[in-house]
Amino acid sequence: MAKSSWLIPYFALEEEGKPLYDQADIYYEKSSLRREVVDLTTPPSFSFNIFIDGTMRLYNVGLAKPYTPLYLAVVSAATLRREGRKLFNTNISSSLYLLLFPFQTYREYLQEAQIEVSYADIENFINQVSRWFNIRGLQSFKEDDLDYRKIGGREIFKHKNCLIICDISKRGVVQKGNYLISKEDLFNPQKIKEAAKARVRRIMELLEFRCLLEASDSFSDCYILKDGLIDRYNRVKHIFGIDKQTYQAMLMNVVGFIKYPRKIPPEVRVNILSLSESQYYRWIGRPEDDEDDENNPYPSPDTNELFDFALLRFRRLPHFLDTPVGIVKLQTLKREHNKDNLKEIVKAVLRERYPLPSDHRRIYSEPFPIEEAEKVAKAQLPSEDRIRGLVYSLM
Repeated sequence: MAKSSWLIPYFALEEEGKPLYDQADIYYEKSSLRREVVDLTTPPSFSFNIFIDGTMRLYNVGLAKPYTPLYLAVVSAATLRREGRKLFNTNISSSLYLLLFPFQTYREYLQEAQIEVSYADIENFINQVSRWFNIRGLQSFKEDDLDYRKIGGREIFKHKNCLIICDISKRGVVQKGNYLISKEDLFNPQKIKEAAKARVRRIMELLEFRCLLEASDSFSDCYILKDGLIDRYNRVKHIFGIDKQTYQAMLMNVVGFIKYPRKIPPEVRVNILSLSESQYYRWIGRPEDDEDDENNPYPSPDTNELFDFALLRFRRLPHFLDTPVGIVKLQTLKREHNKDNLKEIVKAVLRERYPLPSDHRRIYSEPFPIEEAEKVAKAQLPSEDRIRGLVYSLM
């Protein structure tokens, strides 16, 4: 095929690292909010042996006429296993490519616009991208294939370095909601960039959840520390096709570690600065989907899907009092039969304060194994030269 006439080649790294995770509002039962003290003189009843983290890169690789950016992203999730004092990578770690563009909105715009671009130009380009991956022994999928009634996220995410073609015209990954990108937004590159970032973040969360699924099967007796919020059942059931009982069983040993909490109950916010290392605030609630929810545009709140949350000081800034530095949030499945479970989790998390991470910018709020998992995830991403070669071979 000749070079695409509808697309102007371009190349720029737009975003790198992990997009902010703690986006959801935390609804909580006010009666459950309380301050507790954990005894750090006694060891916890368990320790974490599995650590999960992810990362991403977002590239602007082209401009569709008249001026609509096309994005290519690479996302990666790493699962590390700890034996003794050593960390090992596992075969659960994975990475994939995403091609992001408001295809449906752009096609509707072409029906009205007086530009020399046809529907066939777009279809030929998508087929050309898919062939580039297929001739190299890599799989390519459409976003709708993530629906468990088609192929399903668990099967697709097993393919390392596969391609997923994402239409960001509407909200949602497999259950499309209202339009996210209108025809007027095609001339607003910032709006399209934000929509692409939100979709990349959502699929990275799903990739990490797939790591949770596989780790819970392969290492059923291990406790898992995952960076970021734990997905609600309603946000993953359409992708992985799991029932509520399976979901709750796999989360029994999983703890979400939120390094930079922003959604904090108002009653706690005014008192967190005085928290010592042995104190934490506890409440019961659930992450409620907000307007950026990419998988469930019509959320149906499940009042029985509750989590225990804890706000604590992971590390303290030396020689300073009453500072928010080092405050982190934990999330774990609520257990009716074990009221002291959260205290054991807090103690186990506080044991991860040492050794210190190598990146001194994260020294107060990141566990060392999580930092190592992110390093492995970054190492799995293709180099910029490889991405640049892919783009130039297609355009």
